[in-house]
Amino acid sequence: MKIKKFSLNHLFYNNKFVLFFSLVISVFLWLFISSADTEDHPRAITNVPIEVTLSDAAQADGLKVFSPVNKTATVYIKGNSLVVNQVSADDLKVAALSASSITSPNTYTLPLTAQKTEKRNLTDFSVSYVSPEQAIVIVDRYKEKTFNIQSAIKYPTDYKSDPAYFVGQETLNNDTVTVSGPEKQVQEVNRVAFEYQVTDTLRETKNFTADLVMYDANDNKITDSSLTLNPKQVEVTIPVLPREVLPLDAAFTNKPAGLLLGSGKIAIDPRTIEVAGPADVLTNLSEVSLAPIDFSKVSPSTNSFDVDVSLPATCKNLSNIPTAKVTLDLSGLSTRSITVTNFKVENLSSGKSAEVNTKALNVTVVGPEDEISKLTGNNVVAQINMSGNENFTGHTEMPVTFSISNAPSSWVYGSYMVNLSVSSG
Repeated sequence: MKIKKFSLNHLFYNNKFVLFFSLVISVFLWLFISSADTEDHPRAITNVPIEVTLSDAAQADGLKVFSPVNKTATVYIKGNSLVVNQVSADDLKVAALSASSITSPNTYTLPLTAQKTEKRNLTDFSVSYVSPEQAIVIVDRYKEKTFNIQSAIKYPTDYKSDPAYFVGQETLNNDTVTVSGPEKQVQEVNRVAFEYQVTDTLRETKNFTADLVMYDANDNKITDSSLTLNPKQVEVTIPVLPREVLPLDAAFTNKPAGLLLGSGKIAIDPRTIEVAGPADVLTNLSEVSLAPIDFSKVSPSTNSFDVDVSLPATCKNLSNIPTAKVTLDLSGLSTRSITVTNFKVENLSSGKSAEVNTKALNVTVVGPEDEISKLTGNNVVAQINMSGNENFTGHTEMPVTFSISNAPSSWVYGSYMVNLSVSSG
């Protein structure tokens, strides 16, 4: 059997094919000519900016257009196809002309009108219509209002905290937010908060970024796009720290080297406090030191002190006890009045000399009876430290400290000043 070869030429001798082919070509040509016909079929120019301009008097009165902002329209034009096909959005503008008559805050529906710009002076075309035909325009005075940012952290109803950890008050990178926009809308804002849902038991510090949300007086969320938040988000830290109960420990300055104060001689109330802090800090913290007590303020009759609880900066006093009472048992110690005539000036600049004008000080010495009973004025030296005043010249008054020889468990009670003269050469 011989196979016939296909021939395109033979198709054009087929009346039915020729009729079908002619119809297709006719439709195609009609569509092409119609699309190029800009006299009867307008061409759409998209993304044409909408301009809403208030009168100078309205602007001077503080009025401002808040909507539409950065909105565009579509303009349909017709005319000479050679010109129409050159027109772009830059050659047109859409304006709400009646905006110039606005004199008070309100929401207006204004008709839109398309106009030619003068950028390229294309004139051989006309505007058929604009879409949309109207714009909703919000006009008001500008208003700013600052709010403290509130927390809206939520826990599940069955949430159980871990008793080994302390969950602290959240901290924010910004405590306030500014709401700005139309005065009417700004006045409707009652509070601003961030929201966060805790899902797992907190055992480590949580850091996250949250969007800020506006609420009205009825606690309904406000989503008005004409309002601006600055900032829009807030960075939140929920501190989660291990907790421990630690003993308090008394500390002293100017304590005689030979004076032994065992645990039975020092009473601290309270004895312990609860502390929260980073794990690496608590690991190395076996006790909490109290602010040091100066022994120059200690005597058998003055032996009870309220002192500050001192914690590392990264720790928190969960007991909320800022001070502790330290009471010293000084039974067995006595006091004695001694006249001091030995003075020593220290840390004076070279080339300077000092003369102590105070010739004697009557001081109170505290210590064991068998020590202080043997003391004389020669055993006590009043020391004047000029550190920080090395270059002073003239007459002045300075505090003194005391050293006592042959009495390792004794000290001078009270504060004392001496007059001295400092001269050069």
